[in-house]
Amino acid sequence: MSTIGSTLKQIRQAKGFTQKEVYGAIVSRSFASRLESGQHDIAAEKLFAILDRLGVSANEFRFIQNDYQPTATELARSQVMLAYDQQNFPRISHLAAQYAHSENPAEQRIAVVANTLMMAFDHRTMVITPAMETLWQQVALTKTWTLQEIDFGSILLVLTSLKHTPIAATIRKYHLACDRYVSAAADPFHVMDSRASFDLVALQQLLSEKAYPAARAFKPQLLAGHTEHLTSDGILDQQLSLWLWESYFGEAARAQSLGDALRQMPTPRFHLGIHALLRAWEDRAKLYRQRGTDVSR
Repeated sequence: MSTIGSTLKQIRQAKGFTQKEVYGAIVSRSFASRLESGQHDIAAEKLFAILDRLGVSANEFRFIQNDYQPTATELARSQVMLAYDQQNFPRISHLAAQYAHSENPAEQRIAVVANTLMMAFDHRTMVITPAMETLWQQVALTKTWTLQEIDFGSILLVLTSLKHTPIAATIRKYHLACDRYVSAAADPFHVMDSRASFDLVALQQLLSEKAYPAARAFKPQLLAGHTEHLTSDGILDQQLSLWLWESYFGEAARAQSLGDALRQMPTPRFHLGIHALLRAWEDRAKLYRQRGTDVSR
């Protein structure tokens, strides 16, 4: 990995900026020269000011500093979540075994996440392991969730179920965490996409637990927040949630229309996951209605 100074120099020269344009009024010219040659470190506040001048985020800077490669932890998380999106459980199992033996604690945590995702898919084997218990304690004791917890929303719900903790509290805490990172003006970390994915899993969990009144009352949450910031991935998750809700509690024609539209969406990355979800929940929703359960809104 390159030094902070050499990476700043690389970006500055690539963009055609002079040292004065980048460092002026932040650090002296002599300090800037020593910094770029690796002879000085710099305070975080000044580094962020320089990155603003360069037009580079802290995350992008780290990516460039790592020779345009994600960190090992970022790569591990991306691989696991992509496999989960594709419902590729043999791949998830392989990744879980691989990262479980890593010397990096963050990668070991990814292995726990992978195993939890597989366990959640097969409800017959849902028994909390010591590693999952440790992860739950870390999460439960954290008063304010940050982006790490937001990114692992699905895991929070699975652990909530395994610990027999009321899901409403987890949903509320998650939504509050999201609210801190998004506003009408901006959603710099795509938090609304994460929330849409979380809400889809939350609705499925409510239905799996037969918490039908709570599931029926959940629709406003699916439409809440700054949904104008949803990307195509977030919109897809939101539409899946709305289809699922309509299938149980709404109009059959509306559910059919949403389902048809979802099947026709050109989304190769999520194709298998979408169709697996539609098949799994269609039969459950039909059975729910056939039993004469109150489906009024």
